[in-house]
Amino acid sequence: MKSRKDFVTIYMFRNALATLMAAFIAFIISLIQYYQCSFAEAIQRLFVFDIYTTLYFLLMWVFDYVVFEISKIVYDIYEEKVTFLPCIGLWILCICIFFIPILDLFQYNLFILCLLISLRMIKEMWKRTPELFVWVHKIIDKKSRPETGLK
Repeated sequence: MKSRKDFVTIYMFRNALATLMAAFIAFIISLIQYYQCSFAEAIQRLFVFDIYTTLYFLLMWVFDYVVFEISKIVYDIYEEKVTFLPCIGLWILCICIFFIPILDLFQYNLFILCLLISLRMIKEMWKRTPELFVWVHKIIDKKSRPETGLK
């Protein structure tokens, strides 16, 4: 039982780290574009110059983590209906996000978060129902050229 709790802790830490990187990348890209500054100056603006920016970053990270965990729970509830439709819906949402007139920080953040969620869904589909990925195995196992010449 203790080892299961250890794995849950590791998974939660991994998810927290992934959502932290998503929020960090979105903030850095947004700060670089807004202030026309370098990467190092954007990091300073994020963590040193203003406490409100840092707190906003932490708030967005917590929001990302909660949304990611809720998406895991929802996906696990419907595990018997495993298809590519949720992933396709998230990819369409990723594209549509850039046509909605919202702050670019939210566009980048939601785009990266949707990609993380869809990658997790694909990983779970690969683990639970490998028969959905028969086409991948056919592509990988297919040889492009015979080894002994023409046939």
